[in-house]
Amino acid sequence: MNISALTTIAMVLILAGCATSPMKSVKKENSRDTYLSQVANPGCLPRASVNNTLTPPVLYQGMVSCIKANNLSDGVLLFALAGTYSYFDALRVDTDKARQAHSSMLGEALKSINNDQQQTFWRAINERFSNKQQLAALCRQVQDIGKPVYSPVYVLSSEGRAGAGDIQLWNSALNGYMHCATDVLNIR
Repeated sequence: MNISALTTIAMVLILAGCATSPMKSVKKENSRDTYLSQVANPGCLPRASVNNTLTPPVLYQGMVSCIKANNLSDGVLLFALAGTYSYFDALRVDTDKARQAHSSMLGEALKSINNDQQQTFWRAINERFSNKQQLAALCRQVQDIGKPVYSPVYVLSSEGRAGAGDIQLWNSALNGYMHCATDVLNIR
């Protein structure tokens, strides 16, 4: 399979998570917000350093560092967690700004790596997401890290609600973004 086909498959997988969202459509805005530039880059975070206090902008910054270091396994985990957390935040805050943040942060992150790095990363994502066992393992990793405990201040505005969120929204984020099975009891 050529690189172009792999990229297409990876993008379909990623966009499918966003497209199956129960969220309202997002208006395109000429926003100058760059979410990733508002946080310090933590470097490539290994699994042992990842926890549910890290916001999506921080996780995406870490993902970029992992890609640049060719640590694709940790990069894929950070990608999955950042996307799931931003999806969850869009559900619990329920504003256009939150939905826009979910849809724009990945693109913002990918602008900071070159095309070869993007292609290599999409292949790694495709391998994990297209293999049922690997996807299930990735879902377990995200579930073990758990629902975020931070306040989503990066997307709050006067119109939003910043509730702690409940397990139904968390399960919707896991299922809607990564297509993780959420009807299985997860005992830690």
